[in-house]
Amino acid sequence: MKKIFLTAFISAMSLMCFAQDYGLKVFTFDDYPYITAQAMSTDGKYVTGSIGFASEGTFVFDTETNDMSVHFSESLYGSDGRGVSDTGVAACYDDGAMTFSITGEEIRLEGDTESGNIAEGITPDGTIVVGAVTKTDSNPEGFGGINGHACYWKDAKAEMLEEPSGEVLGLKTLFDETETSYDGSHATKINEDGSVIVGYFIDRWASHPCIAWTLNDDGSYTCDPICKGYWEEDRYWDDDTSKTQADFPYFQFSASGLSKNGKYISLNLSPSTFDDDPTQIGRFNIDTRDLEVTKGDTAFTCKDVANDGTIIASSGGGHACIWRPGESAPISFQEAYPLVEEFATFDTYGWHTPMAISPDGRYILGFVTIADYSLESDYYEFYVFDTVQYENATGIVSVTNDNIDASQAIYSIDGRQLNGLQRGINIVKKNGKISKYLVR
Repeated sequence: MKKIFLTAFISAMSLMCFAQDYGLKVFTFDDYPYITAQAMSTDGKYVTGSIGFASEGTFVFDTETNDMSVHFSESLYGSDGRGVSDTGVAACYDDGAMTFSITGEEIRLEGDTESGNIAEGITPDGTIVVGAVTKTDSNPEGFGGINGHACYWKDAKAEMLEEPSGEVLGLKTLFDETETSYDGSHATKINEDGSVIVGYFIDRWASHPCIAWTLNDDGSYTCDPICKGYWEEDRYWDDDTSKTQADFPYFQFSASGLSKNGKYISLNLSPSTFDDDPTQIGRFNIDTRDLEVTKGDTAFTCKDVANDGTIIASSGGGHACIWRPGESAPISFQEAYPLVEEFATFDTYGWHTPMAISPDGRYILGFVTIADYSLESDYYEFYVFDTVQYENATGIVSVTNDNIDASQAIYSIDGRQLNGLQRGINIVKKNGKISKYLVR
């Protein structure tokens, strides 16, 4: 395997990093102008993703020391880090599923080398990895073939996860009664203690309908077809003159994130109507089976979810957004964190995507394309934003209700006097003193 481990000194030579007063640290690499951040450890320390325009390698980066380890791909399919543990171990792939560490250590996971073999998620302690391996129908417990099937690895040994049948999912046949529209599955996310795994099955439309697995007392996993009752397989239901609407509300019902406490799934949703309805995002509570869906005319795409259900997303216009519990729709980072001027700048480039949020909501990983017309081409950079440092640096006190005396003078961040506390940052003047309050 070709790989390179960059020491702190070497990485500093190719790294531009600046920490702002409000908790934002931006990382740009001269050696890797096309660097894409995909995942972050729960404490915000490690970041993984890919380098190169075509995912030519997997990297693991330490945001505290600026150490970086890079694995260069030997496969035509490239290499990409999809998840990273708190110990700096990335779940990735290159000629099969593997893990790659900040120390440069590579471990091959059981399975073949086809494109269907991929590691995507990892527990914070690094003991369980989830993804998919290929297997043949003639040898369902063996490996081979071309289709990926959901699995998890312990000590690099693969254990297959139960797949829901086409009958359970209510799938239709394609051309005859013996051929169904089901072609494998993938596990993509795992919670902190390994009790919940989230993924999808491969449908004919490549819409990746959400399924999950829950851990039993005996150590086995039971498949939970979460998409059933929500996902509409028939993309041509309107050709049936007897129908006025689809049987189920969504053409797309795919998971993008799983909270580390195993309670919430973030979902990308596409309504099963033909009315040009915007793509929506959803918050699914595994415990209560409740689904909350964004409202409004703005299209969103979500990425990850914190333990309290806070979801990070991007709007159709390329703005980074955050959807907090109790809110009907996301608000932009510009509105949520107005003192970080870089967020407004990033939004102007049209590709500003938050990628991961820590379980406690403190750290947010983001990715942006920088359009610098003085250069021959664009370049990529990523950032880690510390929301606690943001509030501490501004002297902001978070409040959740209007508990400010009405006799006090209240102003917006741009100096407008307000009748009462508004969502966002409020400047309160009383007895000659000025305080800042953040209303979420």
